[in-house]
Amino acid sequence: MNVLKLATICMISVGAMTATGLTTTAMADGVLPPDIRAKATGEVVWWDASGGALTRARDETTNKHFTEETGVTLKSDFSADMTKFFAAMESGAPVPWSVVEFGTEGDFLRARDAGYLEKLDPSIVPLDKLSEGGYSEYGINTMRYGIVLTYNTTKFSGDAAPKSMADLYDTQRFPGKRCLFKYPQFGGVLESALIGDGVKPKDLYPLDLDRAFKKLDTIKSDIIWWNNGDDAVRLIGSGECTIGIAWSGRVYSAITNDKAPLAVQWQDSVYSNSNYAVPKGAPNPVAGQVMIAHFISDIEGQKELVKKLTYTTPIKAIQLSDYGTELAPWLVAGENAEKAFKEDAAYYAKNITEIVDRFNRWVATE
Repeated sequence: MNVLKLATICMISVGAMTATGLTTTAMADGVLPPDIRAKATGEVVWWDASGGALTRARDETTNKHFTEETGVTLKSDFSADMTKFFAAMESGAPVPWSVVEFGTEGDFLRARDAGYLEKLDPSIVPLDKLSEGGYSEYGINTMRYGIVLTYNTTKFSGDAAPKSMADLYDTQRFPGKRCLFKYPQFGGVLESALIGDGVKPKDLYPLDLDRAFKKLDTIKSDIIWWNNGDDAVRLIGSGECTIGIAWSGRVYSAITNDKAPLAVQWQDSVYSNSNYAVPKGAPNPVAGQVMIAHFISDIEGQKELVKKLTYTTPIKAIQLSDYGTELAPWLVAGENAEKAFKEDAAYYAKNITEIVDRFNRWVATE
């Protein structure tokens, strides 16, 4: 074979690999061991509980890197309402998802206890790379996020700005519409009501639902409901709501990318973790496990992701100092974590059906 012909064949081969996302650099220098990488083929449809800015951030970082390294096609199926997942699993019909993102640990625990999840394969998923408490046999903590009091800085600023979650219920000092998540979990709605009624964070759980809804009644006519994180920051940033509750990373993204007039207070705010798991009956469970393995192993991708949304994963190889002082005010760590409190996952796992039913009936009542 002459040199020209050989060079032509090489150019065609490299071009083909690049077209499918499998660059020679990714194949040679990827984060997965070659034998694990080889296990991932086909397509992964994943349940996306976040959507919006968070999904875009993953698609630009960890998801992009996974596709480049393995050639597996990723397709997101967005819904923040996990009741649809449970209904699908309870029906026994085939499901399309090979990875599920649970927006809270409570939903993850409920799915685990119902037998809806596959055990993670430690020969594929490097659980030893995660800090203690950041994983179980059935799933991993993916991103720790704040559920924070958020306000429009053109409406309130300086000494006149709100100082804690309780201020959400002070309509005299902080007039205007309130933006709240139209779901009772991982949006701090019920917790904020009890905080606003004088309950200390350490005494919140189990939630006194009668007391919470009675307090919510006092601002019901002023509530504008949001269904996804992008809507929350849009409504508060535009001034349609003067104050509300939003996810911390969405606020950070809106301020950083869109110069939105927003600020947050961590005092008596809430935080939780999202989780990745593989559902029973997944159409491509091995590729799903490899996707989770890649998410853990992609150190540079994780750093890029946190710089976009400020949500951290408990990976041993990454220290909080790696993110720099600029992100410190936005991370659920240090002083922020001390001011806030963690959502009680076990409580919600046990009681969520009753809570959602009562919440929906309350919202529908004039």
